[in-house]
Amino acid sequence: MNLTRWTRKKSMPKTLVILLALTALLLTACGGGGNGIPDDAVALVNDQPIPRTTYEDTLALMKMNYEMEMGPGFFDEPDNEEGLTLLETIKEQVLERLIFTELVLQDAVEHDIQLEEEEFNETMEMFMGFIEEDEDLKNFMAQNDISEDYFKEEMRKELIMMEYQEHYMSHIDITDEEARAYYDENPDEFSYDQVAASHILVEEEAFAWELIEQLEDGADFAEMAVAHSTGPSSVTGGELGYFGKGQMVPAFEEAVFNMEVGAISDPVQTEFGWHIIKLTDRIEEAGDFESAKDIIINQLQQQELMDHLESLQESADIQRREDL
Repeated sequence: MNLTRWTRKKSMPKTLVILLALTALLLTACGGGGNGIPDDAVALVNDQPIPRTTYEDTLALMKMNYEMEMGPGFFDEPDNEEGLTLLETIKEQVLERLIFTELVLQDAVEHDIQLEEEEFNETMEMFMGFIEEDEDLKNFMAQNDISEDYFKEEMRKELIMMEYQEHYMSHIDITDEEARAYYDENPDEFSYDQVAASHILVEEEAFAWELIEQLEDGADFAEMAVAHSTGPSSVTGGELGYFGKGQMVPAFEEAVFNMEVGAISDPVQTEFGWHIIKLTDRIEEAGDFESAKDIIINQLQQQELMDHLESLQESADIQRREDL
């Protein structure tokens, strides 16, 4: 669950951004047909059950979020080439997100990564303030018997996942020699006229305009990417890093290379969907290694983190209940 979604147009602080999003890392570990899964669970992750109540509460909130954005009465419509309805797709996304979260939390325990209670209490107090201001959400919670304890538990999980990411990244040592090798092997990335950009990728133009309105009202771009983008870069808040001409599809390239630094584009359509682009930097001369070193190190650290997350899911023993 990504709790930032339930605030709608209220912009959450950056301390709530969780860069470990499932969108770009759907789990592919083999799952059984429900053998050994307790009746009150929807999956087993290394023998640890995911409670059915957590799944049902998260699914209810996810459905509410879609209804607020798109209106009611569309859950039975086909959503993809496999013929799944939107509701079936949402169910799958919720289950995979909960499995992903459980994997990361288990690894956090292995690395003795703990959450400071003071930080948790401060964040929880602030978040519950958002809920208190939202009458629709409060009524929905009451109608669906969703407790405050559920939100506290989900918030605790997200904060631990943030600590996990920071801990893991801080222990990835990229040497100058490794960064230099990457620089030498990828000269086009550091040539003339490169840009750094972030984007949010969505399926519908109308939804893209809605997100742009929220960005204009002060919403954080990275948070919006984590919460809404369907692209792989959602795990890094929509960041695409630095790239030159010829590396992106034509419509995207034309838009980004005609933007001013700091600007946010109107929706740009490509074969992948509708993009909201933010231009964060531009280099119009050949960059030397020293000026690019920190960027390269960060990119290599992010790649190691993603490799580690993939290894977690590949080695995990996961059983999913099929009759959800």
